[in-house]
Amino acid sequence: MRWLTGPLVVSFLAMLVGLLPGLRLRPSPLPFALAAALLLAALGVRAYRSRQAGRAPVTPTDRWLLLPLFALVGVALGSGAAQTRDLDCRSHLPDRLEIRAQGTLAASSAANAGERAPLLPLASAAISDGDGMLRCTAAVRVRLPDGAERIASGSSLTVEGRWLRSRLHDGEPGDGWPGDPLRAGYLVVDSIAEQSDPSILRTPVLAMRGMAEGAVADLFPRHGAVADALVLGRREALDPALRDRYARAGLAHLLAISGMHVGLIAGGLYLFGTILGIPRRRLAWGTIAVLGGYLALIGAPPSATRAGVMISLALLGLTLQRPFSPIPVVVTAALALVALNPATVLDIGFQLSFAGVLGILLIRETILKRIPADWRQKGGRRAVVESLVVSVAAFLATAPVAVYHFGLIAPVSPIANLPAIPILAVALFGVGASLLLHPLLPSLAAFAAGGTELVLDLLHGWAGWMAVVPGGHFTIGRPALLAALAAAATLAAGIHAGRRARPILRWGSAGAAALAVLLTIPLLAVERGGGLELHFLDVGQGDATAIRTPAGRWLLIDAGPRWGDFDAGDRRVVPFLRQRGAERVEAMVLTHPHADHIGGAPAVLRAFEVGTVIDPGYATGSPLYLEVLELVEELEVGWMLARSGRVVEADGVRLSLLWPDERSVDEYGDANEISAVVHLQYGDFAAIFTGDAYLAQEDLLVSRHGAALRANVLQAGHHGSRTSTGRALLAAVGPELVVVSAGRQSRYGHPHREVLERVAEQGAAVARTDREGTISVYVDPGGTAWRRTRRR
Repeated sequence: MRWLTGPLVVSFLAMLVGLLPGLRLRPSPLPFALAAALLLAALGVRAYRSRQAGRAPVTPTDRWLLLPLFALVGVALGSGAAQTRDLDCRSHLPDRLEIRAQGTLAASSAANAGERAPLLPLASAAISDGDGMLRCTAAVRVRLPDGAERIASGSSLTVEGRWLRSRLHDGEPGDGWPGDPLRAGYLVVDSIAEQSDPSILRTPVLAMRGMAEGAVADLFPRHGAVADALVLGRREALDPALRDRYARAGLAHLLAISGMHVGLIAGGLYLFGTILGIPRRRLAWGTIAVLGGYLALIGAPPSATRAGVMISLALLGLTLQRPFSPIPVVVTAALALVALNPATVLDIGFQLSFAGVLGILLIRETILKRIPADWRQKGGRRAVVESLVVSVAAFLATAPVAVYHFGLIAPVSPIANLPAIPILAVALFGVGASLLLHPLLPSLAAFAAGGTELVLDLLHGWAGWMAVVPGGHFTIGRPALLAALAAAATLAAGIHAGRRARPILRWGSAGAAALAVLLTIPLLAVERGGGLELHFLDVGQGDATAIRTPAGRWLLIDAGPRWGDFDAGDRRVVPFLRQRGAERVEAMVLTHPHADHIGGAPAVLRAFEVGTVIDPGYATGSPLYLEVLELVEELEVGWMLARSGRVVEADGVRLSLLWPDERSVDEYGDANEISAVVHLQYGDFAAIFTGDAYLAQEDLLVSRHGAALRANVLQAGHHGSRTSTGRALLAAVGPELVVVSAGRQSRYGHPHREVLERVAEQGAAVARTDREGTISVYVDPGGTAWRRTRRR
């Protein structure tokens, strides 16, 4: 492994050491760029003088000086990239701003997609505000109006609508890691002012993409979204339930164009060319050219570009008969991507792609050596063993990245990949062949597409089976991830330190040390062990409160909104719980069936085992509420009507339902009027959650319960609307803290000034998710004392 200390590898690692702090801390790049230039000039002068004196131009000291040089370059690149993202106009457009955008559609739309239509990229869009002032020119995401006909990729559009800031955009510019400006928001199109058809002369790549997308829509009526994802990289139309199924099976990488897809395509091209007898040199250059065109067609995602660069370098080495080592080739690909866009190191696809290929290169051989020789040398058995070992190596390397970002790990992945990858190869070949045949032999293309849909049925079935394998997947939090990594490092260090000792002593002492680390770190990572935690999650314009009991069990009150492409359950609630090691939700209270409270419930139900769902049972035919009920029935989740007098207890935490009663459900015609009201008690600590209950319902509660409503914390009703959180309730509860869960720049103006004045009259403090992010309340064991913190 001498290449691990080679100049290219070490220089890249030094650049990463500077790049990451530069991205995070954002110092001025100019001093670091000047320091790097001066150091480079000094090294150049030394090399020139050494050459003039007849000595070697580069000494060992000079090689070491290259490390700070690359680190300085990394800081300058990272800081410059972060500041560029922070200053991007898309990150500063106000919510609800009326804007006009003129650009080229970079992905085809579907006809009559409705409110669930995916967000589509509008490339090189000139963005102007309502006064006609040009704000900037940049790519934006747009949602076309309901009822719009299909518009092909490459079409020129001038659209008008409202800019909505996205809750996916983490923090404000300059806070934390720089966010992708493309994700800062999106344009909800009210009208299409101008439209022109694609032109192969004006935008050849986008026009060809549009033709391919049209062919996919025609050829694959059942699996068009999957075919789009496999060959064109479009994932926005994929069914969330399908994506979740593949994630649980450890096969999520199959639904995104990755290095494996590019490798299969390149391998197929090279094999086909070899069969046709094309000379090796021409075949290599032809494959490189086709890969370049394909990457341009799909938008060059980092994982696919990494594979394209590596395959191209390997083919060049074979053509020029130059030996090459795989690790420097990987590093060269990483350098190329980082040079083009330093912030690409923050891309999850980049991290997973490079972790996977490095795992295969560094771990595969070590695992193979420990497998009996007979298994590694015989034909069919050897192929199975080799495939399994490659999958295990990639899984081990990518698992920490997946846990950090998604909180989910699927040990079944290596087994699931054994048949899945060959099935995927057949599906890729089928989709590609169908698209190539479509303009020439449409009947044969339709026949090939029909067979490919059967192959995709088989792949979906296999993923579904693997997703329900007992122990095949589980959630894990970041403290557990830290403990596992530290334990692995301790084990490796102990084995190395005791390499001269007897094997039993060496492995025993190293294992004991690793076990101690594994058990200790999670205890140190717990912020407030043994007490109660309330987390009022920042889910935008909606409610979601996660409650951790003293024994580590989880309860939920509401699950956040689902608007268009933003699913708070999928994007906020589930990741929050997974990062804290949750595997099960004991009870989920859905206060009433409005989308800003139950929108995230389906994602929670799919992600975790849920003990009981509690809701008022209000008769409504909303598709979202029916989806929740269908999932409850399908997953055999317990269900309980929210009725006054009913109680849920867990580890000393008591949830008492105060509203609605049996009669009120039939009397009222507004779901807010029967919104469940929950009183939480833990020792001397109490909190009240009123959902969207109105002032009339609050007055009823005050007349019925009086002083029994006393609580330390009150969640403001209806997101701080003037229709809730009245003076009578505030006087009865006497809260020390009132938490308002509302969206930034709420279109409804929440929280209303009247509510804030009422709270101020009561003398209570106010905490707002729209300004402070997630609000966490920690209660000491027994409920004797509590404190709150702000966490983004």
